[in-house]
Amino acid sequence: MMEKTVYRSKVDLWLGAVLAISLVLIWYTSIGMSWAYVTFCCGGITMLYFGLIFGFRYVIEGDTLVIYQFFSSVRVPVSDIKSIRKTTGYLATAGMSRIRVSITLVYPNSLKSRGPIEISPKDRDKFIAQLVSINPEIEVL
Repeated sequence: MMEKTVYRSKVDLWLGAVLAISLVLIWYTSIGMSWAYVTFCCGGITMLYFGLIFGFRYVIEGDTLVIYQFFSSVRVPVSDIKSIRKTTGYLATAGMSRIRVSITLVYPNSLKSRGPIEISPKDRDKFIAQLVSINPEIEVL
């Protein structure tokens, strides 16, 4: 049986607070409106926010890293990872945290991507250690 480890995406506290406050405001302003508006608009926005918070996860299955973002997934063979670097920032990805891991591939065109993959696993040290244990040739920068 193939070992499978799931890493949830880290969500910055301030971002979670902004999403929560905006949801409260959306629902508060819908008071007195038709049930159809509340159900479809407010309910839809609420579902989208939950998708933002809980829709990102990173799964290591055997020798493959699977990156789930919303309704899509990308499979990356761990043997194709050239280097991993701890990084911070808000640009270049839909990650929910500024504390990230930047993954450079040996063959970047295989994912139709020119730059590194940036993801934000909650326990990035354990995540990096597991990838390196699978492929010791990964350079940790």
